[in-house]
Amino acid sequence: MNMHPYQNLEFSETPACKPFLKWAGGKTQIVTQLYAIAPPKFDRYFEPFLGGGALFFYLISNSKFIAYVSDINPELINVYAAVRDNVEQLIKLLTEHEIGYNQASEEYYYKLRNCYNLRASCDKIERAAQFIALNRTCYNGLYRVNRNGKFNVPWGKYVNPSICDSNNLLNVSHVLRNYKVTIKAADYKDMLLENAKEGDFMYLDPPYNPVSSTAYFTNYTDNGFSYNDQKRLAKIYKQLDEMKCNVMLTNSNTPLVRELYAPFDITEVDSKRAINCKASKREGHSDLIICNYKL
Repeated sequence: MNMHPYQNLEFSETPACKPFLKWAGGKTQIVTQLYAIAPPKFDRYFEPFLGGGALFFYLISNSKFIAYVSDINPELINVYAAVRDNVEQLIKLLTEHEIGYNQASEEYYYKLRNCYNLRASCDKIERAAQFIALNRTCYNGLYRVNRNGKFNVPWGKYVNPSICDSNNLLNVSHVLRNYKVTIKAADYKDMLLENAKEGDFMYLDPPYNPVSSTAYFTNYTDNGFSYNDQKRLAKIYKQLDEMKCNVMLTNSNTPLVRELYAPFDITEVDSKRAINCKASKREGHSDLIICNYKL
């Protein structure tokens, strides 16, 4: 058995980590603003809409806490588990995908996508490598599936993309292996209501409420995230508030979101919509950061 690169090594500081996936709605661009608004001290952290995990990685690179991170997408959670448990094998496979892609970009992408959808490999590590390689080379890093659960994002036309950032993957693996981090495929309601306690810090980053009839994108799984889902989430938010948890939520700047969270502290921040195919329409947007605690 190969020794993990960090095994038996002492770390005086947490290695710096950052998202290893692109993710629609990812919070890298506003993560410092989220960090500034987060509670200054907490012992337990929950992020049940994990995605790329921008805030989680930023927080854990700067402090230590018990973390519960989860997502309803089992394919995504399989990737995190692979990074935690089999990072050396994953890096080897990703390096092979990077070489293959750079030799025949478009052809390689669609062949890989077809293989992923056919589930030609039942090996969880290979499937995780396929997921990451597709994520790094598909259009704008989207993860979208059709009604049959098939990944259907087109090729992103990238030239020499970084598919395997081995240093960051090793850092992330170290943190997930050696810190108190629970990773689980679960519905956000179950993860929160079954585990939450007074004083816990929760960051909720659900699929956004659409700002227009043409802006609807919630197909991270084949179930989507509807108007009624937004209302149910707001009800859970209020339950967590009654439990005296510290809750931060991000969502789009729409009348519905402002109405659902009217009793709480709402901060508006500028943002971009990276998934819009027209660059001119990516600017001029804003997100809402909603907190139930004093800033």
